[in-house]
Amino acid sequence: MFTLILVTSCIALTGCGHKQKMTQQLITQARQDMVFVKGGSFIMGPKPGSKWMQYGANSPQHKVTLDSFYISKYNVSFAKLNLYTTINHLSEIQKEAQQLHLYSASPNDPAGPVTWYQAHNYCHWLAKKTGLPYDLPTEAQWEYAARAGGKPNWPFATNNGQLELGKNFPSEYMIKHQKGNSGHDLLPMPIGSLPRNPLGIYGMDGEIVLWVKDWYSEDYYAHSPELNPQGPKSGTKRVVRSGGPGVGTFYENNNYGRAGQPPHEINAGFRCVINSSLPPNQLGITAK
Repeated sequence: MFTLILVTSCIALTGCGHKQKMTQQLITQARQDMVFVKGGSFIMGPKPGSKWMQYGANSPQHKVTLDSFYISKYNVSFAKLNLYTTINHLSEIQKEAQQLHLYSASPNDPAGPVTWYQAHNYCHWLAKKTGLPYDLPTEAQWEYAARAGGKPNWPFATNNGQLELGKNFPSEYMIKHQKGNSGHDLLPMPIGSLPRNPLGIYGMDGEIVLWVKDWYSEDYYAHSPELNPQGPKSGTKRVVRSGGPGVGTFYENNNYGRAGQPPHEINAGFRCVINSSLPPNQLGITAK
C-alpha cells in the first residue's frame, strides 16, 4: 500500500511539474510578444465621404484619447492556444478548425476561428497567471495600433498604410500556393509572413478577422466617450475588426471596417493586450 501511494504521488508530482513548465513557457512567450504602444489622441473612423465609409457602421469620426498599453505583435497561434487548452484540459481548437474548414491548420497559423468567449478566457487566464491586466483589445486600441499610433490617412494595417497585393497583403496566388493549401480560399497566411507595421505589429490585416473586447452597437461612434472608450455596456454581438484572405473586396480589408458577431459563434481569431502604462523596463511577470 505504501509503495502504491508513493508511486501515485510521484506520478502526480511529475504531472504537476510538467503542467507548471508548460504554463511558464506560455506566459513567457506571451510576455515576450508584447509591444509597447505609447498612448495619445487620434481621430477614429474614416473621413466623411471617403470610400471607406461604405463598409461597416464606422461613422461619425470622433476624437479618442488612449492611455499607453501593450499589444501582442502576433495574433495568437494554434501552437499557443493548444498549449493553453492542454494545460486546462480543454478540447483542442486546432482539430475543431480542421474539421470546420477542411484544411490542415498549422501550429504557426493564427488560431481560429474561435468564439469570443474562448478568446476572452485565454487573455484572462494569462491575467490570472501573471498578475498583469491582460485582456482583449478594445476597438479603439485595435484601430490605434493598426493605424501605427493613430496615423491619419493610414487605411491599411501594413508597413506603409497601403495595400499592395503580393507584397504586404496576401494575393490569391500566395493564398492558394502556400504549404498545406489545397485551393481553399479561406486558408489564413502563417503568422509573421507579412511585413510588420511601423509599431512592430504583424497580421492586423491579412491573416484573420479579429475579435475585440467591445459589445457591438451600430451607432456607438455617435456617442463614444473620448477617453479610453470601452464600447457599449451590453449587447447581443461583439465587435470584429480587420480582414483576412477570405473576407472579400479590397475595401473591406481596411482599418475602418467593423461588424458585430454573436460571441458564442466561432467567427474570428484574436490577440491580447496588457492594459498598463508602465514602461517596458518596469513591467514584470508574477507567475502563479
